Amino acid sequence: MKNIIITILIILLAKPVIAQMKTLYDGKIESGWYCSPVFKVGQINGQTGCFLGGEAVGIINHQFVIGAKGYMLVNPFEPVGLQNISVGFGGGGLLLKYIIQPNRLIHFDIESMIGAGGVYNDVKNYSKPHDSIDYTGDACFILEPGFNMVLNVTESLQVGAGATYRFTNGIDFNPGSFRHPDVSNYPILTDSDVSGISAQITILYGKF
Repeated sequence: MKNIIITILIILLAKPVIAQMKTLYDGKIESGWYCSPVFKVGQINGQTGCFLGGEAVGIINHQFVIGAKGYMLVNPFEPVGLQNISVGFGGGGLLLKYIIQPNRLIHFDIESMIGAGGVYNDVKNYSKPHDSIDYTGDACFILEPGFNMVLNVTESLQVGAGATYRFTNGIDFNPGSFRHPDVSNYPILTDSDVSGISAQITILYGKF
C-alpha cells in the first residue's frame, strides 16, 4: 500500500513538469525598440508645410513595430483674406510598421499612423495690426499610411527617407471667426485642405 501511495505522488508531481502550455506562437520572440525625430515637408492648404515630430516604438522579432508618432506644423499658414492671422496644425497617434528584410543594408518598411489632430488659429505677430478673431480650432481623425527606404548605418543607428499621405476627417473650420462678425465671410478650411502627401526623413536610434 505504501508503495502505491508513493507511486501516485511521483506521478502527480511529475505531471506538471511533463505537460507544456499550448500557445498560438511557439517560436522565439525577440524584442527591440527605437526612438527617432521626424522631419516632414508636405502640402497643406495648397502651401508647403514643414513638420517636426518624433516616433517612439517597440519592435517584435525585428519586423513588427508598434508605438507612437506625432508632429506639429512649424510654419503655420496664413489664410487668404485675413490680416496677420495664422493657422497651425498638429497630430499624432498609434504607429504600426512592418519592416521588410531588416538585415539588408538598404531595406524598406510600410507604416500607418492612426490617431487624431486638429487646426487652430492665432495672431502671427502681436506687434502689428491684425484682424480680431475668436481663438478657436477644430479636431479631426487622422489616417496616414506611408513607406520608407531605410539604411543601416550601424547596429544601433538607421536613417530613413519616405513618403506618407495624410487623410483627415472632421475639419470644418472658419479661421476668421470674429467676435463681432461685421465683415465678409472667409474661406472655410475642410478635410481636403488639410489632407495631403508629405516626404519624411527619420533618424532611428535603438535596438533593432
